[in-house]
Amino acid sequence: MDNAEASEGRDCLDRGNEGHTCQGAVTGRPSHAGTGTIIWRCQAGHQAAAEHARQVQERYPDSSTPASWFDPTFAGERWNEDD
Repeated sequence: MDNAEASEGRDCLDRGNEGHTCQGAVTGRPSHAGTGTIIWRCQAGHQAAAEHARQVQERYPDSSTPASWFDPTFAGERWNEDD
């Protein structure tokens, strides 16, 4: 079955979440985390998840240069393994 194919009998992962109103067919798509797991959501749920993933990537960029807000003295954290 194609990942984007609608599946009757599947529930949207976000169904019942406060502030979410399901809209559109429930389809399975790979997770935004890149795990390969198929996540079943309605069209509105997929759009909200994509926006959330974009915001996370913006806040925590995949870069070897630390973000301006990063403080290496806080909790002994490092930006990358080479630090």
